Amino acid sequence: MMMPVSIQAVYRDGTLQPKTKLDLPDDTPVQVLVMPLTATGKPSLFGAFPQLAALSDEIVWAKQLLNESLGKQMTLLSEAA
Repeated sequence: MMMPVSIQAVYRDGTLQPKTKLDLPDDTPVQVLVMPLTATGKPSLFGAFPQLAALSDEIVWAKQLLNESLGKQMTLLSEAA
């Protein structure tokens, strides 16, 4: 019995294509865990923290509010100088 292995593959035209040759006979059933990789070849955290995804709108809003506030403060400081 073959031990579990971790390999990289590319999804293309509806099939997963391993980047390395697997020592398996044709038609061997296998279980596949799909984990997208980043451009660096490391696992992506996309979708790993659904609670954080729910906060994305609030984070964007807070950033806009901060930028507006900083802009107003800079204007007041430049007028006072």
